[in-house]
Amino acid sequence: MQRDPMIKYGIAALLVFGATVANAQTCSSNFTISGGLAPAISTWDVFPGLSPAKAIDNLTRTAHLNSYWVGIKVNRRLGLLTALNDGARNGRVQEVKMVARKHGNATRVDYTMILNPGQIPGPDFRSDVCRIIRSAAGG
Repeated sequence: MQRDPMIKYGIAALLVFGATVANAQTCSSNFTISGGLAPAISTWDVFPGLSPAKAIDNLTRTAHLNSYWVGIKVNRRLGLLTALNDGARNGRVQEVKMVARKHGNATRVDYTMILNPGQIPGPDFRSDVCRIIRSAAGG
């Protein structure tokens, strides 16, 4: 029985597309919330072929472009960026920490934010955080 070559290529394209979508959603699927009154929200993603130094430089550039992040501090040796987020513009800031570290032949970027009691993230929070994490790769 001979198969139609279009089906073969269609299946291959679907597998490649499926893998791309799965990789693109890694940050979103890694979200966790822990704690009680002041929960910590964290997520992470891995970037093959990216050095921690390049990742932290790209994250620093992104942090400085976000006008609602203040008090940005970077320790390149540790691959650590900390900032205060005043996204609601109400003076109730949350601490943000991002760490870029070697993970095999890749770099893992971890993001953590501690919310103030009574605060909840906005509707686009997850996609905004993943966009910031993806900026580690220069995009």
